[in-house]
Amino acid sequence: MGAFPNARAPKVVWAGIKECAELTKLQKSVDERLSIIGFEAETRPFTPHLTLCRIKSAEDGRALGRLIAGLGEQAKASFTVNSFVFMKSVLKPQGAVHTDIKEFALKG
Repeated sequence: MGAFPNARAPKVVWAGIKECAELTKLQKSVDERLSIIGFEAETRPFTPHLTLCRIKSAEDGRALGRLIAGLGEQAKASFTVNSFVFMKSVLKPQGAVHTDIKEFALKG
């Protein structure tokens, strides 16, 4: 687990995902196809992760940062992903608004 910009004052909390060839291949394919329709290609290295939450309050962020630091390697889970959803995420003062665009099944 980690946080952006850092664990002392997080705005976003994330959980890392173990890298695998299939996931990297999927990311490259999505990036290439999005660039065809005008999206700028990502220049940062691919770091698979799940965004767990966004934090608005600095006080809540510091408290959550302390909790994350205390978890260390204890926060592990294993799961299978059968599909993924492209979502539109619009950040508003009240919080993010997420809209499902399309779900894609993954082949086993």
